[in-house]
Amino acid sequence: MVFWLAISSGQSLAFGADGHRIIVSIAEDHLSDKTAAALTQISGGTALAELSLWPDQIRGDQKWAHSKPWHYINIKDQERFTDLRRSRKGDVLSALNESYNQLKDPRTGTQQRREALAFFMHMAGDIHQPLHVGRYSDLGGNRISIKWLGKNKRRNLHWVWDSGLIQDEKLTVDQYSALINTTTAQQRRNWQGDSFLDWAVESKILRAQVYEFGQLAQKRPVIIDQHYINRTKPLLKKRLQMAGIRLAGCLNRIFDAEAGKLFEADKNACEVGEHLE
Repeated sequence: MVFWLAISSGQSLAFGADGHRIIVSIAEDHLSDKTAAALTQISGGTALAELSLWPDQIRGDQKWAHSKPWHYINIKDQERFTDLRRSRKGDVLSALNESYNQLKDPRTGTQQRREALAFFMHMAGDIHQPLHVGRYSDLGGNRISIKWLGKNKRRNLHWVWDSGLIQDEKLTVDQYSALINTTTAQQRRNWQGDSFLDWAVESKILRAQVYEFGQLAQKRPVIIDQHYINRTKPLLKKRLQMAGIRLAGCLNRIFDAEAGKLFEADKNACEVGEHLE
């Protein structure tokens, strides 16, 4: 009951609630029947999309204050993940690994398993947002003030990638999910064979394009115009696609032995990655 009340009454914050809902919606289309049944039992009937929002909703709860660093990882532009001094408080990579292992472990209790599912779904989304693999200097874009299409309300760059680009489509979650849920079998196979570290490296590489403001960068706050929006929307849509497909792949791997056989040759799939354990 406590867990359900937390879902119902909390206020969602980042990838953006709709971003997480879109990712889970895509994932649900690629779950096996066996996996879907297992997840329904774990969630207690709570919609998976809403369950995925819970890790944001509890960040104001003192009991869960320690989970705040789990939503991101900071790394400098020229820094390598293998050389990165990881935070002792945890980060999105360690949170993915821990929650995934809890889901795999048959000894995990009912409540802890539900929480692990919520965290895993959520962090699988966050790590695909380039600014959740952020720069120390501006806290993943949170310190970069922007004006959205000339409107007076001040926002920051992180908001653009968490919510603004999605909201600009003016579509419902179902409409947006249907629009981008178009992948080939080969794409799904390729994406689902990657490690959690691969997911983070991709976001770090894409991060450079997030900061390509052109002449607009000379102004403070940075003006986010329609050209920037049109250029970056395809990048975000692909990250949402990839997050959903990969989320489904990892969950199938845990809960459906037949589906798991597809990963036998992909040794790094749904693992942190070499040298980062």
